[in-house]
Amino acid sequence: MKALLIFLFLISGAVYANATRTMSVEHLLTGESFFKVTVKDDGLLDGVYPGWCADWNTRIEDDTIYNSKFYSSLSSNIPGDVVDHPEHLDEVNWIINQSFVGKAAPSGLGIYTIGDVQLAIWSLIDDEFDPASAGEHSMARVNVLIARAEVEGSNYEPGCRQLVGIILIPSNPTDGSTSQNTIILVPRYHFPKCIVPESDED
Repeated sequence: MKALLIFLFLISGAVYANATRTMSVEHLLTGESFFKVTVKDDGLLDGVYPGWCADWNTRIEDDTIYNSKFYSSLSSNIPGDVVDHPEHLDEVNWIINQSFVGKAAPSGLGIYTIGDVQLAIWSLIDDEFDPASAGEHSMARVNVLIARAEVEGSNYEPGCRQLVGIILIPSNPTDGSTSQNTIILVPRYHFPKCIVPESDED
């Protein structure tokens, strides 16, 4: 069985390393995530996913086709130029598996919004961001999300039937310039035996 798992891991890694992958985003005002992300992929990421911004300081345009590489948020070797604080991606994985948008916050603070969740994610992994760019939000609700994530999400790892954050790294196909890194929410069972390749380098 161990040999089979290793074989499946190597095969899935080879699929990603050789994949031709593009992505495009659509900013959302309603729904359950900051972006709708469309991925065209020869490998296992092909599809349409909810997404969140992972790098406020860089722009990404709607309906523009970008080339893309990826890192798994479960990887222990994510470079600092992918996210500022990869050590907090376990908390981010916890947040995205709670489906907070549309749920009631405690203490009469109202309903969690897309902006609340996006700001909580930025607060955990990004050094620089403007809260106003997240849309409707309440810092009181954001602070509740961060506090819960720091306690309940520490060392969190999604199970096979849960979502795992995959960080897409888009680049302009014309000049290779970088755009905004984006986290898509992928069911972990999409991967053979739920083993998530760490990156395109596997």
